[in-house]
Amino acid sequence: MSSKRSITERPPSSTVSDAVSASRSARSDGAQRTIRETIESIIVAFVLAFLFRTFEAEAFVIPTGSMAPTLQGRHKDLVCPECGLAYRVGASSEVDEEMQRDVPRWEEQLKDPRTSKEDRDRLIAMIHGNEVVKGTCPNCRFPMSTDPESSEGRKWPAYNGDRILVAKFPYDFAEPKRWDVVVFRYPGNGQMNFIKRLVGLPRETVKIEQGDVYVKPADHDQFAITRKPAPKVWAMAQAVYNNDYVVDAMTAAGWPLRWQPMGSDAGGWTSTDGGRSYETAEGDGENWIRYQHFTPNDNDWHEMESRGHVSRPPPPRLITDFYAYNTGLQRRILHESTPSGLHWVGDLMLEATLDVRKDQGTAVLDLVKGGRHFQCHLDLQTGQATLAIDGLDDFAPTAQTAIRGVGRYRVAWANVDRQLLLWVDGRLVEFSTRTTYEDLDNALPTVDDLAPAGIAARGADVKAEHLLLKRDVYYIAANASENGDYDFPGANWGAEKIAEFFSMPKRWDSTSLFSWRRSAEFLLEADQFFMLGDNSPQSKDSRVWANSDNPEYFVKRDLLIGQALFIYWPASLNKIPYVNIPFPLFPNFKEMGFVR
Repeated sequence: MSSKRSITERPPSSTVSDAVSASRSARSDGAQRTIRETIESIIVAFVLAFLFRTFEAEAFVIPTGSMAPTLQGRHKDLVCPECGLAYRVGASSEVDEEMQRDVPRWEEQLKDPRTSKEDRDRLIAMIHGNEVVKGTCPNCRFPMSTDPESSEGRKWPAYNGDRILVAKFPYDFAEPKRWDVVVFRYPGNGQMNFIKRLVGLPRETVKIEQGDVYVKPADHDQFAITRKPAPKVWAMAQAVYNNDYVVDAMTAAGWPLRWQPMGSDAGGWTSTDGGRSYETAEGDGENWIRYQHFTPNDNDWHEMESRGHVSRPPPPRLITDFYAYNTGLQRRILHESTPSGLHWVGDLMLEATLDVRKDQGTAVLDLVKGGRHFQCHLDLQTGQATLAIDGLDDFAPTAQTAIRGVGRYRVAWANVDRQLLLWVDGRLVEFSTRTTYEDLDNALPTVDDLAPAGIAARGADVKAEHLLLKRDVYYIAANASENGDYDFPGANWGAEKIAEFFSMPKRWDSTSLFSWRRSAEFLLEADQFFMLGDNSPQSKDSRVWANSDNPEYFVKRDLLIGQALFIYWPASLNKIPYVNIPFPLFPNFKEMGFVR
């Protein structure tokens, strides 16, 4: 049993750096790395010794962000200077394996006094060209510098990826399950270890379409959507906007709030904290607050900072598969625009804390997809929840929840994979009848999707706070014939034109752009499995493995190593939480936990 192995994740033809190697920054501080490795080895030894009595396990290192945010590769932990949100950007490009071998030689040439200025400039560009020098906040979209050559950038060093334990025994006694996170040997090179999420099982045809996964077993003639279990939905959901991090300076400059009262009874909701929370007193009407996706770009931020105001209010836009993790721009390509997400995502989750101040009334949670409204009606006195879908009069599942009049309740409402899910205070609510539904012909966005989430109060005295909107993972439909190219027609429009397109859903009926029109199918035979990465735009997986040298887009059973089990050592905090006292390699206990 090995103490620690690496998941290399680098197919020979990959256009995205998926290699694992030591970071150059670590060489400049060898002592700290030695201490860290020693501590890690001790922890691994104790953990593995404990686990060895019950099952065989092995430690692996995550090098890249292909499974982000589920698992972190080499990355930078950032805090937005505008809104204060903590987030991450990938930095695996800083450890490109081929470049790494040449760096020591280049550094020696730099020390040689005979090296000309022209050659010195060229060598410096090659050594530092892969450094991640910019990231974009997922909340307020502020572009911040992480350039280690600046005083601000030096505050954000790169950290190595998560250390995980992989259980080898489960697949010796049971069949692999869909949605498991699996470590396996890459089909094109048995010496490379990869980690992905298992989505296709033997003797199925897998279809990727509009971000979802469909399967057709060998004895069936129709595809059916695959629905993630509730714990997977919760774990894989990715943040769109956290309303606790409103930027007051943006509001003062004329940028609209994301959450606002809307409708004929909009005056029923008021805010006393700059739009971070809203409250309404009891009344006869139905009062709504709704979310609109007002996302600034670099030009908008420049205008607000230079002029102190925006020249014209922006239109709301559709929610896309934006990944802050993928916005870490390298020094050598800094002129390129920040990726903004090129695919509309309609599968959403809304979280909120409801402060119920009187034992009466109803709260309504609303999510929109393709013009259809999916609602959960909560009786604040009895706690009964009733579900409803536009146009489906016979759809009305009910359930008893933990809500009982006056009190504070954390609720989460999700519409993912054609299933409706409700959590109250972290517990999944079980309904009287099924909460799944079939195709409702809502694959295209409408004007209603420009305000895709809402909360209503009907005859209630309630306060809504800590509003958090999330989205489901969006799997891009691609295949090997496209050489792994995920940039579909329209990607070269530029940020302004793309933003305009996503603010005009009426155009989607007549255009053929973007992958919501596309699908890709893959046939699996016996003992073959289909793998996808959670970070779909930057994951080289079963969609694109096949080529002339390696025709296999699947993973054979004998290549499976085991199931990812536990994150035992995420990036260290290097300080004691809450008091911010420096403490090298202080364990990040919050990020430790089981892999979902």
